[in-house]
Amino acid sequence: KYSFDVKDKLRVGDNVITLLFKSPTKYALEMNNKHYLWNNEDTLPGANHLRKSICMFGWDWAPKLPDMGIYRKVELTAYDGDRIEDVAIVQHHDSGGVTLHIDVSTRHGDGDDIYVSVAGQRVQATDGIAEIHISNPRLWWVRGYGEQYLYDVDVELVRGDSVVDTHHSRIGLRTLTICAQRNGYEGEFCFVINGVKIFAMGANYVPQDSLLSRISPQRTKKLIDACVDANYNCIRVWGGGYYPEDEFYDYCDESGLIVWQDFMTACYAFWFTDEYKENYTQEAIYNIKRFRNHPSLGIFCGNNELERNLIDLPKIIGGEQMKQDYIELFERLLPKLCRQYAPDTFYWGSSPSSGDGCMDIGLTNSEELGDSHFYTPMVDYEEHNFRFCSEYGFQSFPLYKSAKTFAEDKDMNPFSKVFENHQKSRIGNATVFGYIGDTYLLPYNFEDVLYASQLFQARAIRTAVEHFRSIRGVCMGSLYWQLNECWPGASWSSYDYYGRYKALHYYAKRFYAPVTLGLFVKNNRIRINVSNEQMEGFEGVVSVKLCSNDMSVIREFAENIKLDKLSSTDVTDTELVPNDEYSEYVCVTLSDKNGNIVCTRTELFVKLKHFSYIKPDIKVRFEKTTDTEAAAIVTSDVYAGDVYIDFEDYDIILSDNYFDITHEGEYRVKFETTLSVAELESSVKVKSAYDIGHN
Repeated sequence: KYSFDVKDKLRVGDNVITLLFKSPTKYALEMNNKHYLWNNEDTLPGANHLRKSICMFGWDWAPKLPDMGIYRKVELTAYDGDRIEDVAIVQHHDSGGVTLHIDVSTRHGDGDDIYVSVAGQRVQATDGIAEIHISNPRLWWVRGYGEQYLYDVDVELVRGDSVVDTHHSRIGLRTLTICAQRNGYEGEFCFVINGVKIFAMGANYVPQDSLLSRISPQRTKKLIDACVDANYNCIRVWGGGYYPEDEFYDYCDESGLIVWQDFMTACYAFWFTDEYKENYTQEAIYNIKRFRNHPSLGIFCGNNELERNLIDLPKIIGGEQMKQDYIELFERLLPKLCRQYAPDTFYWGSSPSSGDGCMDIGLTNSEELGDSHFYTPMVDYEEHNFRFCSEYGFQSFPLYKSAKTFAEDKDMNPFSKVFENHQKSRIGNATVFGYIGDTYLLPYNFEDVLYASQLFQARAIRTAVEHFRSIRGVCMGSLYWQLNECWPGASWSSYDYYGRYKALHYYAKRFYAPVTLGLFVKNNRIRINVSNEQMEGFEGVVSVKLCSNDMSVIREFAENIKLDKLSSTDVTDTELVPNDEYSEYVCVTLSDKNGNIVCTRTELFVKLKHFSYIKPDIKVRFEKTTDTEAAAIVTSDVYAGDVYIDFEDYDIILSDNYFDITHEGEYRVKFETTLSVAELESSVKVKSAYDIGHN
């Protein structure tokens, strides 16, 4: 934020403000010729000479579209006397309640009275400082662990009998930090809310549009609602993007999502001149102050992947200077500013990091310490016991409906010029097709190529999350890459540019559920894990069936289970030998003690391309339950995997999608719509895993 005193420049009558912008691309290239700075290979050279969102200059999921202009509001403010400049709130929790230490800064400090009101109490500040004690407080909790109660804090600046300025904010009474205890080269890394260690579940947020002026509160609210729908409790603001609007943090406060907040530096060197230092300092102070009173703020992180890049210093021109600049910014300046302006918020130097910074970069991205980034085939996830996996993922192609917004029929081919222009990863197509070929039959049409890529992405991340949650206590966090995208195309996102759910987002709703199953099938053994991320115990039944491709049950057994709160337990590890591994599958159902189905998981004994699918006869009918609500009733005559329901003419978010039909009977899927049954029937389309490679 920049503020300019224009008192001596204004005149009576019309006034004109003139803004002069210079080309960021020309500046970047000119500066890079003068002083080379290493950066991401997908990014325009020299872009890191500017304090702009680096992904605007190109990333492996973003186009090169650096903007010019002002995308946030411009205000001309006039006032007499004094104004409220800042309000800092520090909480002190003890057995008697919570004491708020409220420090109010004014622009001139000219002696006006300051009053602070919280929870029905109104006190006058002394020297700008007020203290208010709240007995029997209603605490703010991360979603899934308690309520998200918010208190209003109102500050008034009073001159005589007149209120000359006000400041309003909402706070949540809570303690929220990171536990990073260690014993030598092993340790833990987890969020602690009100003394409770929780398993963080979510994804990485990037700018919602390449053109930031297109981002609106409505789009942001829709995105945060989608995170809640997918059972997130955490969201990481990635350091290669930008600092989101205030509404983003308001919605996270209301929804109970922890915000992992990176400072905006990612995958590049910088030139730490006096000018750069002053600019970065003011940027950091402004945003620390902007975020610090939000209860959702869980961590400040210095940067994305720069500590890890220090390992490659011998390969980088100017590498030693980069290391010295790194230490100055991320190990001296930013920790100091965070301690000064947000002492209650945990600071972490980089992601990934062991916490040792430049002292021992060999430990960076260690499985045993701190947080980790990991990109690998899905078969490898179970071989790694990360403490907190803050970035990992797999790319997929866009939804067919979204692809039609940028490609004509003649371009519907992953190797067409148009589609390759929307694939910014140099290894993207080769990687996606490699795993499609390893997992599925060759799709017969382009739409099925997109469908298969999304299924593999969803299954890969599910494999990781089920493993991470099964070792709760060792691993305490999963933030997959990535939540959203800045334009339509190939990316790692689960929620696309138009707000549509890809297969991964529906899968996330299941694998991030408070109580869920993990099913691991290997060498004719099945291991079943149940995770309970609730503040109360769970009792229920795990039912296991060995089924044929026609849905007939070959063998079955059940076990009663009882889990403590905030726990994860293997409930079954047994041999299960199929009669014919190519036509049989395992179906596991978890029910609560009242018989309500919590979740269902299926797994094959062979790769999906080798499974003997029978062509399913999937039928969908609709019924309206209210004027704005409806249900799809889905049936199949045989086993059908990853049943996908879509509507050609409408965007509809379903309560479930990409699900397996494992038994006879009706599957009921709810959704909101004002459309009639006839309109739904005329637009619906259905796919299942059978369609990949079969006519």
